[in-house]
Amino acid sequence: MKLITATAACIFALAVLSNGHAYADQVSLDVRVDNVRPDQGQVRVALYDESTWLGEPVIGQQIDSTGTSVTVRLLAPASGRYGLAAYQDINQDGRLNRNVLGMPSEPTAFSNDAQMNFGPPRFADAALDVSAPSQTVLTLR
Repeated sequence: MKLITATAACIFALAVLSNGHAYADQVSLDVRVDNVRPDQGQVRVALYDESTWLGEPVIGQQIDSTGTSVTVRLLAPASGRYGLAAYQDINQDGRLNRNVLGMPSEPTAFSNDAQMNFGPPRFADAALDVSAPSQTVLTLR
């Protein structure tokens, strides 16, 4: 009984201290990914800020490639500028495979349809303003 009471007190204290702000600033972003190869692995979508661009994402989701388009909902931690990257993990090995030149050998996409030119696009080319619930489309190539 003491353990339950202590746990409840801790949860209450955290709720009071956080004052609900942990979730209040989140902004939903629905990302539709087109040109998916149906039934071939998963589509992985990642949200980045400028400091994490193409490193460790702020948040990511994966979804089975059940059709030629799939949609995921990402929750940005706060309003701001973010970039999106997606790829279809066709062989289901959990990573983006590359050819001998280092170019992706699995379909990829970036927000704003930012293109790869001898390397990944710059954050500035892929950046989106996310300040209210919104939708965007990425097209795998």
